Amino acid sequence: MKRFLVVFVSFIFFVVGVQAQDGDRPGRERIHAAKMAYITDKLHLTTEQAAPFTAVYGEYEGEIKQLRKSYREKFMADKRNGSADDMTVRQYIDDNLDYQQGVLDIKKKYKDRFLKVINQKQLSDLHEAEREFKKLLIQRLNGEGGRGGMRRMR
Repeated sequence: MKRFLVVFVSFIFFVVGVQAQDGDRPGRERIHAAKMAYITDKLHLTTEQAAPFTAVYGEYEGEIKQLRKSYREKFMADKRNGSADDMTVRQYIDDNLDYQQGVLDIKKKYKDRFLKVINQKQLSDLHEAEREFKKLLIQRLNGEGGRGGMRRMR
């Protein structure tokens, strides 16, 4: 019962937070809510941990999302130009490494903030839970023909 309460509170907290963001599509909201419920369950968060964790995790996700967006915009601009010469390919490789380094820097930045809210084991399990959720999501999208898989994630 306690775990259900934690998952439910986290779900409500994120649904409200996600709805406040501009331009988010309803499908993304459902996926994000399902992701937070999945992570909350996998980390076995207590009710005292759930709200502070979701706040820190939201900031963390926002920084990663912004980094990914800027990388993607630059890559798409290069791709639209249609110039796939050696210099462009080399620049893409360098930019990709910079992106990966940026993600690593963000993870390092948030490590101590997470450890103020959750324990080391939970932090270790966080990245695994993120990977598991992504894998599960891809399987459902591929295995269920896209839309059908998303209905079951509600």
